[in-house]
Amino acid sequence: MSNYKDWIDAIEIKVDYFSAFMKAWIAFNAWYNSEINGRTDKERIDFIAYRTNRFKNYVINLLNADNSEAKRFRDNIANLHEALLNAPITTQEYVGVQQSISFSEVAIKNTNANSKKEYYSYRFACIRSNGKITTTVCKKSNGQEMFSFEQDEYDVDTLKAQSTFQALTQTQQGKCLECYNELKPYITESVLSTNPDQSMMMGTYSFVNDIDSISKAIVIILYMLRCCLTHGDITPDESTNKVYQYAYEVLKTPLKKLK
Repeated sequence: MSNYKDWIDAIEIKVDYFSAFMKAWIAFNAWYNSEINGRTDKERIDFIAYRTNRFKNYVINLLNADNSEAKRFRDNIANLHEALLNAPITTQEYVGVQQSISFSEVAIKNTNANSKKEYYSYRFACIRSNGKITTTVCKKSNGQEMFSFEQDEYDVDTLKAQSTFQALTQTQQGKCLECYNELKPYITESVLSTNPDQSMMMGTYSFVNDIDSISKAIVIILYMLRCCLTHGDITPDESTNKVYQYAYEVLKTPLKKLK
């Protein structure tokens, strides 16, 4: 006869939340492929994060509402934040450079399209226009160009590899790169608050009192977690399983409202 203590030890069912999250994501993917325009998943995710759509509207409603479902949703966001603190996960999928997935370092689109500086007798400029980035260095006195380079996308290594860039002095290169860095496609932004007078509480954590920024962060973080899981960029241990448990709960609630 089995010992009842063995049965008590076994009542905690260990759910595979990696699979649960991916099942929810497949449903989410099917929805946004049918309703959101875009050539790639990333373009559609950017649309969901930054533009008005049904999924984001449900997230905003849950962040604003005062009922038990909304409270559970906000508690799960706080739990996801805590789980990410306990199981750091990094990826370069979203922004092209290695980045921690965190509510304190959310990758946000950089809207800056024009950066100009002057240093002694030179002007440095980087301009994003019509999908291209043009970088120039010229003399202030007569406008003579010392360096000019046009790119289809942001790529600092390609810029630095140009022979005309390498012909600039070290100081000129540095000032040029200062301009260029101000046009990075994404910047990081925290949605956690250090000001108790301008914050909203979720669980025991203070978030910024900005529902739109929080909703963007949720969409972006869920997408980055999806990328890490599908590409095998995680360690499938218990602490990481906990991350995907709360990611699943956060995704599931607004997802079920899309029916």
